[in-house]
Amino acid sequence: MTSANQLPLSIVTDDEATLGNFQPRAGALEALGVAQSLVNGQAHDAFFAGVGGTGKSHLLQAVCHGLDGGALYIPLTELVMLPPEAVLDQHQAFALLAIDDVHECLTHPGWQEALFHCFNQRRALELGMLWSANTVPVALEGLLPDLQSRLANLTTYQLARQTEQELADMLSYRAARRGLVLSPDVIKYVLARAPRSASALMDLLERLDRASLTYSRPITVPLIVELKVLSEDP
Repeated sequence: MTSANQLPLSIVTDDEATLGNFQPRAGALEALGVAQSLVNGQAHDAFFAGVGGTGKSHLLQAVCHGLDGGALYIPLTELVMLPPEAVLDQHQAFALLAIDDVHECLTHPGWQEALFHCFNQRRALELGMLWSANTVPVALEGLLPDLQSRLANLTTYQLARQTEQELADMLSYRAARRGLVLSPDVIKYVLARAPRSASALMDLLERLDRASLTYSRPITVPLIVELKVLSEDP
């Protein structure tokens, strides 16, 4: 029988979540620079704050990819229902621990306690940490006070929401890295109908890329309408 601390975990990261794939927009330049510093060993820990879709998870995963096996990525959105001791059991074997979406544990006191002890252990061992949440640590109401105070002592970098132009630039930027060309008409059409989140737009771009390959056609508004890849298409 598998015990809690032997529970097999399958943490899947996005291969596209790299530093090179992150759009260097004004509202995230500081966080991007810190992520690069963590990969280069020039920074030790940090806290990224921002609402969903601003790129926090991308940067956490990018740092882990950049450390090539030397980091452990923990997406609490996916793992908070598991016993924390099973998820964090081997954290000391990694030079960096990336805890994504700390706000997900606000209703899970066991996780908060485990993360508090984990923080202390890593600090004592001088091991790196990168944390994220949808707001700054002092605004995480309901978080264990001792954990909150430790997170608040980390340097916090806030990621701002993308402007309409930044979303358009991101679509064009990420499409170009795939070898795709999106016309201004296509970008305007997509942004008028798609959710305002980087992750949703990247999922849509993946679908458009597959459709273009499958049908050997460029990505155009008629193709998008024909395939009904947007919920608001007729």
